[in-house]
Amino acid sequence: MAQTYMPHSARLLQRMAAIGCVALGLTLGLTFGLMSMASTVSAQDKKKASPPVLVTSIGQSLDGFQVQLAVRRAGIAFQYDPRAEADKLTEVKTVFLAVGASLKGFGDAGITIKDELARTGKLLDAAKSNGNYIVVLHMGGEERRDALSNQLIELTAPRAHYLIIREDSDADGMFAGIAKSGNIPLTVIDNVINLRKPLQELFAGG
Repeated sequence: MAQTYMPHSARLLQRMAAIGCVALGLTLGLTFGLMSMASTVSAQDKKKASPPVLVTSIGQSLDGFQVQLAVRRAGIAFQYDPRAEADKLTEVKTVFLAVGASLKGFGDAGITIKDELARTGKLLDAAKSNGNYIVVLHMGGEERRDALSNQLIELTAPRAHYLIIREDSDADGMFAGIAKSGNIPLTVIDNVINLRKPLQELFAGG
């Protein structure tokens, strides 16, 4: 029976080619597997605003009251509680945090900035646990960019799924920076009176 002689160097190249094909197959399989996992995680993480909504004040200014009026005009089902606690989030799918500190509001409510920060932290933790969609709104403009308000902004904005601000709220670029670093959608309006349309667009199909 005739046999074909293959030089040692040729046999070695053949084996190396076979090993290379196996390694390539494993690499491609792992890559596509990771891509599939990433796609699944992305789809799971993607949230959308849907009613009903809880509107609450973060800072006890009247901005929360103005926001709830806009939500009402937009025809979105909602509850309004300026001092809502975390247990309220089980009744809704979306939470609106109207951020802006008011010393008068703190005084009327009998609380301090420390109390408000604590309540806000609990709301954010509960929202994450419950899967609530978080919208942070800053409608007070430059007037609500004092040191107290900034503490509340720094706590809430990075954890939002969506940001809506008045155009004079971001002279220092804080909101723009948070939105960029966290890949958070940011809508800028000129006045709270014009909040209705962005809200309707946010909830379209929700």
